[in-house]
Amino acid sequence: MEYHLSIAGERAGPYSQFTVIGRIRDGSLTGDELVWHLGMAEWKPLRDLEEFAEYWKPAPETVNQAEEARRIARISLDAPQPWPRFWARVVDYFWFSSVLWALLVAVLPSDTMHWLARMFFLGAPLNSVFFLFYALVEAWWLSRGGTTPGKALMRVRVRRLDGNLPTYRQALIRSLLVFIKGAALWLMPISLFTMTWARLRLLQNGRTSWDRDT
Repeated sequence: MEYHLSIAGERAGPYSQFTVIGRIRDGSLTGDELVWHLGMAEWKPLRDLEEFAEYWKPAPETVNQAEEARRIARISLDAPQPWPRFWARVVDYFWFSSVLWALLVAVLPSDTMHWLARMFFLGAPLNSVFFLFYALVEAWWLSRGGTTPGKALMRVRVRRLDGNLPTYRQALIRSLLVFIKGAALWLMPISLFTMTWARLRLLQNGRTSWDRDT
């Protein structure tokens, strides 16, 4: 299709659609020019034609609105998210302890399992031993993919400042620091205090002490 333009009162053309698009992109057409092609009842502003709508540069106010929306979204994305991190760890601890307990049931005598269960009920800190082993497993997951099953479920990923995956040593130190400083070896009620304190520091500083230290 060929287009006739009226620029500053003077007729120009006919131009192909590709030529008009090229002139829009190089800025030689503003959109206020009148245009007509075969089949149109009257001349119309070029900007009103749908076939050229996607080629115009956005208006300054549109650009400003988009930048403001991007800024707000960036703030929201960068805001600390303590609850997804917390529930991701709860999910990981749950599946790990379930798998580990099932393995112990499979390999240990029933008398030993009864003794372990009795120790749990009596409040012996066996959870601390279980989750200390989990630190080794978590470090392996983080160094391989930057996440764990629980973190993947909550869309939490761990990266270094340069964007790369942590090394196993870095991930292990981080996991041990979470175990010691965040969960206080899972010794109740101390762990309730340390987890609450860690949450407050995360909201204030945007990162935890174990993220900072590693």
